[in-house]
Amino acid sequence: MSLQPNVWTKHSANGSSCVEVMLTENAVLVRNSNHPEAGTLSVTLAEWESHTKGQKLGVFDLPPHLG
Repeated sequence: MSLQPNVWTKHSANGSSCVEVMLTENAVLVRNSNHPEAGTLSVTLAEWESHTKGQKLGVFDLPPHLG
């Protein structure tokens, strides 16, 4: 699935922790959909691409005792 420009995309793996992501012209925005008023994280497109590549490689996986 690819991000659609200017549309919040939600993912909820366990039903309670909801992350929303939105692609803009210059950045990717991330927020907690349960508390959107808490703020939004903004990363550049290059930073997001680097993160998603690392995620696919397992670089950011939690240790087994935390996951």
